[in-house]
Amino acid sequence: MVRQIAPYLGPILVMVLVFWRMRRATQGRPLKPNRLWIRPAILAVFALLAFIHPAPITPLTTAIFIASAAAGVGLGYLSARHQHLTLDPATGTITSKLSPIGMALFLAIFAFRYVVRLVVEGGQPRPFGHPSSGVLTYTDAALLFALGLVAAQAWEIWRRAQSLTGGAEKQPESQAG
Repeated sequence: MVRQIAPYLGPILVMVLVFWRMRRATQGRPLKPNRLWIRPAILAVFALLAFIHPAPITPLTTAIFIASAAAGVGLGYLSARHQHLTLDPATGTITSKLSPIGMALFLAIFAFRYVVRLVVEGGQPRPFGHPSSGVLTYTDAALLFALGLVAAQAWEIWRRAQSLTGGAEKQPESQAG
């Protein structure tokens, strides 16, 4: 019985953690624009480490990597556009709050990841086992997707935060007509 349930425990635990995180993201949280570079930098290091011994590079894997990174950048940008940023004029604090569309987008990406994983694994999740070398291509592509997503989110949120703080200080004076 436990062996039949074991492959599904990991995804269920991850879904519970994602749900908990999503609930916290819908509440306003302070945003520190000067720290937005940290997550993309960490993922870039992981991507570099993964490509020290990559799966065999062919024109197909190169196309998969480029498509994955491009999809990550596109979805990261869309996800960041669906975050509400507000500036408290009294304290100068920027608050970030995930919109319902942003949450749905994130959950759709998460669900798509599991569907792709099941397809790659032949429809049956494996609890433990060595993946084939073909799976390494898909894990590297997923890492590039995540890097593109996080980097684009950070850039767009940073850009919007800068326009919020810069816009409050550099308002053009209206001309009386």
